[in-house]
Amino acid sequence: MKAYFVTTIFMFVFIRTFFAQVGIGTATPDNSAMLEVASNSKGFLLPRMTSIQRLAVTAPQAGLQVYDTNTNSIWYFNGSYWVDTQAMASIGDVKSGIQTADHNGWIKLDGRLLSSLSAAQQIKASTLGLSSNLPNASEAYLVQNGGGMGIVSGANTTTIAQTNLPNVSFTGIAASAGNHTHVIDPAAVNSSSDGNHAHTTDPAAINTTAGGDHNHQIGRRLNEDNGAYDPGNGHAWENSAVTTDRSYVGSFNTSTNGNHTHVVDVPSTTSSTNGTHAHIVDIAATTSTTDGTHLHSVSVSSGGSGIPINVAPKSLSVNMFIYLGL
Repeated sequence: MKAYFVTTIFMFVFIRTFFAQVGIGTATPDNSAMLEVASNSKGFLLPRMTSIQRLAVTAPQAGLQVYDTNTNSIWYFNGSYWVDTQAMASIGDVKSGIQTADHNGWIKLDGRLLSSLSAAQQIKASTLGLSSNLPNASEAYLVQNGGGMGIVSGANTTTIAQTNLPNVSFTGIAASAGNHTHVIDPAAVNSSSDGNHAHTTDPAAINTTAGGDHNHQIGRRLNEDNGAYDPGNGHAWENSAVTTDRSYVGSFNTSTNGNHTHVVDVPSTTSSTNGTHAHIVDIAATTSTTDGTHLHSVSVSSGGSGIPINVAPKSLSVNMFIYLGL
């Protein structure tokens, strides 16, 4: 009878334990909990292990929790990977911080090779579409700009082009009113060869040479002393009658021994019209009138030198990290 009673009590406790809620430190556990641990002086202690031991758990179930002694935080398995409850991040989350290096699964975005990460982190980076290198977020801002995920683009400076300037007119006055003169001195040119004309030539008078042998017919006067005609040495009288009035009564020819010169005046002549040739014509310089009012294009310099403008606003210097877990 005693044995039956003990057995009955054991079965009652077993059935209650199997089908009912369990309270530790309380006789009335909360209806929403299968197990409630109640204490005002003690806590609930999870299994404690290193990161290596946690990652070595075989086929962890979603919701499994452990305390990682390397990160000093509670981790749970979400069905795909371990999540650090302290970090409260998912793979691919990005944050800023003043930490200088990787920490608790957060990897600094500094452009390094993915091969420098752990094997597990490389796999997670690959699932995010990263390849070869981490993005380099140095001097970059996080923004949803429509570009590829994890791609750093753009610049912190810009250069303003003329089309970016305000639509205004720079006014100014050109030096002096427009009236002025221009001196034009055309270069000398050759006239065309179509210039047939004649030239009149009047040579100067010249003396003939001394080789001019010829005769002269000379009349003689009667010799008053003896009443005879004196022909003179070297001359012969012609058959002429002698007159008594003592005038010239005849003539005679001199001998050929009479070389002398004659002045010859060559008459002027006109050349034929076959004289085609060209003339160099030097056109005289001329000055335009002062009625020359006109416009001048005036170029007003902006005074700039095209130095790029820094468009980065005032900022706090931080590092950017991506969560890839441990």
